[in-house]
Amino acid sequence: MSGDPPPTWKVALTVDTASAAATVDAHFLSIAVDTAQVVGGLFWDPRGSGSMAGNVKVPPYDFSRARLRKLASALAPFTLRIGGTAADETFYDLSDSPRAKAPAHYKYVLTRKQWDGVGDFAAALGLRLMFTLNAGPGPRDSAGKWTAEQARTLLAYTRKRGYPVDVWELGNEVNGYLLFYKMTSFDGATYGQDLKTAQGLLAVEAPGARLAGPSCAYWPGVGDFHGFYKSFMPVGGKELGLVTWHYYPQQSIRCPVKSRPASAETMLDPGNLDELHKWADEVEGLASKHAPGVDIWLGETGNAQCGGEPGVSDAFAGCFWWLDQLGALARRGHKRVIRQNLSGSNYGLIDEVTLAPKPDYWVSLLWRKLMGQKVLAATVPAGHRLVRVYAHCAGAKMGKAGAVTAALINLDAKRTVRMELPGLTGPSRRYLLSADSLSSGAIKLNGATLKAAADGTAPQLVSAEGDGPYMDLPPRTLGFLLLPEAGAAACK
Repeated sequence: MSGDPPPTWKVALTVDTASAAATVDAHFLSIAVDTAQVVGGLFWDPRGSGSMAGNVKVPPYDFSRARLRKLASALAPFTLRIGGTAADETFYDLSDSPRAKAPAHYKYVLTRKQWDGVGDFAAALGLRLMFTLNAGPGPRDSAGKWTAEQARTLLAYTRKRGYPVDVWELGNEVNGYLLFYKMTSFDGATYGQDLKTAQGLLAVEAPGARLAGPSCAYWPGVGDFHGFYKSFMPVGGKELGLVTWHYYPQQSIRCPVKSRPASAETMLDPGNLDELHKWADEVEGLASKHAPGVDIWLGETGNAQCGGEPGVSDAFAGCFWWLDQLGALARRGHKRVIRQNLSGSNYGLIDEVTLAPKPDYWVSLLWRKLMGQKVLAATVPAGHRLVRVYAHCAGAKMGKAGAVTAALINLDAKRTVRMELPGLTGPSRRYLLSADSLSSGAIKLNGATLKAAADGTAPQLVSAEGDGPYMDLPPRTLGFLLLPEAGAAACK
């Protein structure tokens, strides 16, 4: 780019344009709203206090806010997941006069008004829905078996209203039931039987919808801490229509137990970023063996567990992890990645109070615009651990047939990197993302701070024009390089 100082480090990247390495669906980047938010329960205090569970009571989520809808619609199409810890603590009462207090073994009540708010939001924005059903202690009989009566009420009403629920997930992070609910008799075989019961319910009340599970939580450095996924899949994997798992790469100050405490520097470490592949290998390996042909979703993820880390998860520092994880899981063929969450606490894409987009929102918007569904194999020469590249066929209407977009990351704190794609040709359009500091809550596109209009309309995402297939990334910046005339055979 004209006016920039000469780069100190050149790296030649390789992109295989002959054929697609993987394909993701149109809803690859999807988003969650926590059940606790929907029902007005306890959620994470954005100021950073708390414990293993949220400790600030929030009002029921207002899906009708015009600015929220405008901001969310810019990221569509996506699947909206309603889930989280509170999903296993919520009683469904869709009657005209819902109970004010939850019955024994429940904490919250989901009312008709609240569920209608979710359904109307999805319908208005053209979204699909994924809902996590309560599989905790509440809906279980004296023998510990999951019963379908509570869920039947919700599914029947949903079918009557025509709400677009494609996926019903049975339970949230079931590998934590022993820890959270002292369910000592709950094991893989029990959960397998629960899934059979749920499949029977879906056959009647939601034909065509998929049943998802087990949504096991993988902790950084620890993985599936009870080994539940390994024990469950051989006995119950065949019951799944969709495999889900959860992963947060670090823990916020709210978490009482931390296997990797969050900081601005932690997720700039290539080794920490690469740990994702260790757990994805495990999930994919067991799924291919015991649920062959079933799609895999990262069903919940965020920058840091327990609401996100203040000044990190809601700042420019978090963008490097977010772009890297999107690229890595698309390359692996994960069909969807569900971000926790749309708004709320520190890991939300949007500030819940001001409805101002946070840095990761803009990364998500650029991904949505520039990265298509066909994934290309892209590699960095050995020894360049601080450089990352992911490539896709370009998003719709972003160039001629054969256009390619590369997502680029420079983790180096000192050196500018010229990232070159010598196998590709033609002019380029460059989208460089930077900030004044890692802790900044504002992000710049080609030097201009990104802000939404008062009604939530995003500004035009204007590129800088380039004369070839390369891009200079200053220290600790990231960006997208669009090659509208690349002529890639895989993209025609």
